Amino acid sequence: MTQSELIANFPPAASIPDRMLLINPSLMPRLRGCSIQECRVFLLLCEGRATLRVGSETTEVRGPALVDMLVWEPVTFAGFSDNARAWCLLPNYLFTNESLNGLKPADSESFKDRHEVPSLTLEPADAARLAQMLGLLDQALADFGNHYRRELCQTFFRAFMLEAGNLMRGRRAAEETERVETRQDTILRGFLKLVWSHYKVEHNVDFYARRLCISSKHLSRVVSYRLGKTPYAVIRDEILQQAMELLKTSKKSVQEIAAELHFSETAAFCKFFKKHTGRPPTAYRGENSAV
Repeated sequence: MTQSELIANFPPAASIPDRMLLINPSLMPRLRGCSIQECRVFLLLCEGRATLRVGSETTEVRGPALVDMLVWEPVTFAGFSDNARAWCLLPNYLFTNESLNGLKPADSESFKDRHEVPSLTLEPADAARLAQMLGLLDQALADFGNHYRRELCQTFFRAFMLEAGNLMRGRRAAEETERVETRQDTILRGFLKLVWSHYKVEHNVDFYARRLCISSKHLSRVVSYRLGKTPYAVIRDEILQQAMELLKTSKKSVQEIAAELHFSETAAFCKFFKKHTGRPPTAYRGENSAV
């Protein structure tokens, strides 16, 4: 099931249509047997056990733990122990971008093998703090009478992501002292650093491959294997994020933004933006402008 199909199976108070779905502990039994694809999935398991199938592989997660999956294969919630208490959060790219507003909390996928379920073991206090953030998000979702319902949801999602990112950074720092970086790690790290520095000007994958002294084909194999998406998709997402930020917070015209992001023509930028967000730049600005 996609995110949209799942949203239709849960109460309206559990979601923002076309943006995110939050499944609280009382609703989690509905997720049993569901297969999810094409969206990001956070599972906060406060206690108990959860059995997940990722593609053809089955794994058991024991709480307290945070599982962060960018779904590269269908994920099926095969079962939960009787004492399981869990939350499941499914945001899409647009909601994540709108909420984080350019911030990049540590992502568990950055240097994880995409064939493993990225599970972070938590201390009970850490799990309780993350659950508190999701509880606030749950309350905001249910408050349809609040004129700022959507903005509050974005705020509490942002708080959750920052808390999770802090925990992931702490884990990564500890692991860095123990692990030896592989060649794939070096390539992936170098590629991401280059993208963050050059995405506005360089949209072509060949540029990044040349800078890394490898073939475009090899770069594609490494990035696709480790992140579950193509090098172009990584570059595209950075361009989209910057375009959205400029449309929301700057007074620059669409033509100026297109030029800043090095599109050959404004029409090419508008076509690119609409293809990946479903809305023309002017419509997005009208709905989200902060200036």
